[in-house]
Amino acid sequence: MILAAGLLVLLGLGLFVAGILTGATAFYWACVAACAVAAVLLIASRRQLRAAPAEPARDEPAAKAAARTAEQPAVDAGGSTADDAAPATGDAVPAGVHATAHRTPGATAAGSASATSTGSHAAPEQPVSDDAHEPPVEEVEVTDLLLVVDLTDEVLVVDEHPRYHLEGCRFLSRRETIPLPLDEARTDGFTPCGWCTPDRHLADRERARKRG
Repeated sequence: MILAAGLLVLLGLGLFVAGILTGATAFYWACVAACAVAAVLLIASRRQLRAAPAEPARDEPAAKAAARTAEQPAVDAGGSTADDAAPATGDAVPAGVHATAHRTPGATAAGSASATSTGSHAAPEQPVSDDAHEPPVEEVEVTDLLLVVDLTDEVLVVDEHPRYHLEGCRFLSRRETIPLPLDEARTDGFTPCGWCTPDRHLADRERARKRG
């Protein structure tokens, strides 16, 4: 209705302008009629907007009463609720009805003990050998690093492992090794093993060579 009233106001404005341009009285009367109809539509739409919120307010008590009725438990003719009606005979109790009351404490404890016992007999953790871990990087002193950086002494590497080692390192046990010159191993990105400390040993060897 508001949209129609707006269109009628625009129509009345157009008729008013037409009346001014042409001097015809009919356009003025048509403008007055359009504005009157627009006013009627606006009054009617305003009444509808005022009446709309009142209807849900009247329905609210009925909705609340229905919600309270749904929350109350069903009561039989004797005045007891459905939850209180338990079978008097030895028939099986339906699933979900008084399930907590029918649990046997002994059975529960036995079940817990059984679960604990079963868990305790799970596969024990196997001791992990040091050889299964990647050795740490050797901490090299600056003086040793300056001596070994250009050495071509042979070191051993293992494919897909980042360290280079000396012969006899425990990490090399049962592994296929690849011999490389030390400078080439360092260029390829290998780092010294912290177990066999190749840089320290090779630096000591180089010092002994220079003294000899």
